[in-house]
Amino acid sequence: MKNIVLYRTLVAVLMAVSVAGCAARTPGPSVPLRAGSDLDTARAAFQSCLGPAAQSGQTTLAGHYVGSVLWGGVVVGPIFVASNADALRYNGEVSGMDRCMNKNGFVRRDLTPQEMRALEGADPATRQAILNHLVAGGTLDTMARG
Repeated sequence: MKNIVLYRTLVAVLMAVSVAGCAARTPGPSVPLRAGSDLDTARAAFQSCLGPAAQSGQTTLAGHYVGSVLWGGVVVGPIFVASNADALRYNGEVSGMDRCMNKNGFVRRDLTPQEMRALEGADPATRQAILNHLVAGGTLDTMARG
């Protein structure tokens, strides 16, 4: 009986570490990237992927609950998942959005700090031009200065 309790405790600790590890990955500001595309096309693709992304978040969370029962027991496992449910769902949604956008020909491109500053300090028309350029595959260095 002592071995079972020890085993369950060890598995619960490992489960907590793995769930916390899954919840830690959060991407920063980014834009969808596809050569020759523009912001309107990227926005339409993003809108079409909202449903699959939400479903992916729910599926991820459900999978973690099932796995937690198998590895951490009926009581301990779900408690660890419940404490990280928002982060797990969010990461599942992000992964689902990335998969869906990839099917539409887009990839995630993280914005640099300089690009973030340029976007934050720009007026709406300039922001639109910068985003169009970034979505099409450009950088601030390759953007024509006017």
